[in-house]
Amino acid sequence: MHLDPHVAIAAVSTLGAAWLMVKAGLQKSALEHRRQRRVCPSCGREIQARVCTSCAS
Repeated sequence: MHLDPHVAIAAVSTLGAAWLMVKAGLQKSALEHRRQRRVCPSCGREIQARVCTSCAS
């Protein structure tokens, strides 16, 4: 299997542009790092599943 140089250059330049856009967004505070911990807005407990198990039942 042979990789075309034009496809490789297009892929590398696209990934480079995406990386620069993410970096610029983080520096301008337009983006923020994802929070690891989620808190239920209703009861204030940490959400372990997709929904809060104490509020959903």
